[in-house]
Amino acid sequence: MVLNAKERLEIFARYIGKYVWIESLQSPDGSQELYHQCGLLKGVKDDAILINSAAGMIWMPVTDEDTFLYNYKLLLHPLSRLTEDIIATANDLPASGFISQYYIKLGFDMPVFIAPDHPGNCKMVAELGLADYRSPREIIELNYNERGQDWQTRINL
Repeated sequence: MVLNAKERLEIFARYIGKYVWIESLQSPDGSQELYHQCGLLKGVKDDAILINSAAGMIWMPVTDEDTFLYNYKLLLHPLSRLTEDIIATANDLPASGFISQYYIKLGFDMPVFIAPDHPGNCKMVAELGLADYRSPREIIELNYNERGQDWQTRINL
């Protein structure tokens, strides 16, 4: 399912403060060393997301155009990683409506509501292609695994 830019931005806005995987989709020309980067999602506006990465704070474009320069995925936890302590804390919240917001705040993948009668309603963020369950370290390793390099000597996460 392909979501438009506005729908993707609305989902990203729920996860401000969480890690985002930024995959460069530009053709390899030797000038760009890293194709996979991670950063913290710091903000959302009507056509971009604000990412704080090793390169600093930068607004990254999110558009509906056919030619994408980047692919973005939130790095979330599957619900299968919920612990008894987390569930107990959620059940003690003053209103049951806060439970899903609490899980989102902790970085868990949750079902989304996009709009009435939208085919993406009730799907997990990962099912919509906007999340991955790997860690930032695993994403950064992709840069070196693709080149056959030893990532442990190149990064320090």
